[in-house]
Amino acid sequence: MALKLVAAPGFQQDVYDLPTLALRKRVTELLASVANGELHGMPLDRRVATGDLSDCRKLYFDEDPRNQKSNYRLVYRLTPDETTAVAAQAVAVGERFELDAYLPAQRNLGRDGA
Repeated sequence: MALKLVAAPGFQQDVYDLPTLALRKRVTELLASVANGELHGMPLDRRVATGDLSDCRKLYFDEDPRNQKSNYRLVYRLTPDETTAVAAQAVAVGERFELDAYLPAQRNLGRDGA
């Protein structure tokens, strides 16, 4: 059974801020794979620079899925849902450079950061 997809406040703006349409499409593909149970990201944790994201997971990606050096991160988490028991919540997306995905994740979740 596919998970319901929901977005944290601010996530749509993060996607819109990506520099190319190809990157935006790639995010959509990744989220569909997460919702279908085909893809599982790596767990995040609590860090001084990013705060507590231990309830979240991350996926690495780039425009070209074959690119060995992924320059972007997608942060999501699995949350309880009234109808399906679990939903995939898209939290943030951004460049690998200078924590550009993790700091917006804190903001989009309404957390203060470190």
